[in-house]
Amino acid sequence: MAWRQRRDSTQGSGVTQRIGITGANGFVGGWVTRRLAQDPSCDIVTIDRTAWNDPDRLCRLAGECDTIIHLAGVNRGDAADVESQNLALAAQLTAACRRAGVTPHLIYSSTTKRDEDSPYGRGKLRAEQTFAAWAEETGASVTTLVIPNVYGAGCRPFYNSVVSTFCHQLTHGERPTIVEDRVVEFVWVGDLAERIAQIAAAPQPGSAVTLPVHGSAELRITELLELLEGFRSDYFDRDVVPDLTTQLRSTLYTTFLSYVALADHVHRPPLHSDSRGDLCEVIKTVAGGQVFFSTTQPGVTRGNHYHTRKAEWFCVVRGEATIRLRKIGGAEVTEFTVAGNQPQFVSIPVLHTHSIENTGDAELLTLFWCNELFDPSDADTFYEDVLPPVATRHAA
Repeated sequence: MAWRQRRDSTQGSGVTQRIGITGANGFVGGWVTRRLAQDPSCDIVTIDRTAWNDPDRLCRLAGECDTIIHLAGVNRGDAADVESQNLALAAQLTAACRRAGVTPHLIYSSTTKRDEDSPYGRGKLRAEQTFAAWAEETGASVTTLVIPNVYGAGCRPFYNSVVSTFCHQLTHGERPTIVEDRVVEFVWVGDLAERIAQIAAAPQPGSAVTLPVHGSAELRITELLELLEGFRSDYFDRDVVPDLTTQLRSTLYTTFLSYVALADHVHRPPLHSDSRGDLCEVIKTVAGGQVFFSTTQPGVTRGNHYHTRKAEWFCVVRGEATIRLRKIGGAEVTEFTVAGNQPQFVSIPVLHTHSIENTGDAELLTLFWCNELFDPSDADTFYEDVLPPVATRHAA
């Protein structure tokens, strides 16, 4: 039989590749489908569960594809079924391609557990071998991805991801338990979907190749739980955004948030009010300080203090004001005239006493950023009037 790659029906449509996806409704499949849907050159063919029970339909779908991303698999259930069904899916898919007389580029999601003597590992490895034999027989391109533990939003808890299980438990008042404390390599599902999309778009290898998918990091299960417990405390107890300075922390945190019930996504920071107006700490971050705002009544001045280590930025978003700075020990006062209709940030240097005065006729609304969270026991705030009895004013 002359094997062929199907390229004709996409010509003139702007579509350069028709990609079939098995397991498209699953966790990884959903991410891959959404990623490829952003590419106008891709036409997605969903090979759903019903196709596996209909050889004619599976053959027709396989015949429509330039590339098939095989994500469907079985990893839970009776041990014998787990092993045999993963192999059976590979056999069905290659049989459908043979019957259709096509050799699409086949991208297969295998696992780092392929080297383990377990039903799942054996089944995945035997599926790899089936695809490799088909590639050798037909000259097809097969790319096998050896994938570590995948985490991300949308993963089912208590199924195949310790991250999703811990996140669900910590956001629903349950106490996680560790069955086996071992080192696990983790990969974020968004990175995996991007890697698969890149491979689908790349020139085909023309043979069977195996590629490792490197994870974001390796963690002990105890380390993972400690990190996620910190997220829980910061979110529910402190209303603080944790340190997100690494990709692992950032993607784990967005994953954690995806398991929080929608009703718990509302935060109500306290509003501090006095005769001058209101002040509210809006966003507090462990690594990036905090954002807060204040309202100030006409004619009222706030501040008249300096800091030794804090960095601050002021931005008037409504109203009119004068921001004043004076270096400690000096007499010269620098003034900035600011207004909400022309927003600008004024950064406050350390060892400069500073103030902001509402010079307009309406309430002043000011947004502030500070590089550290406010701690009343260590406020780094020292009061000294900006305008001493004798001062030289200078407009910036």
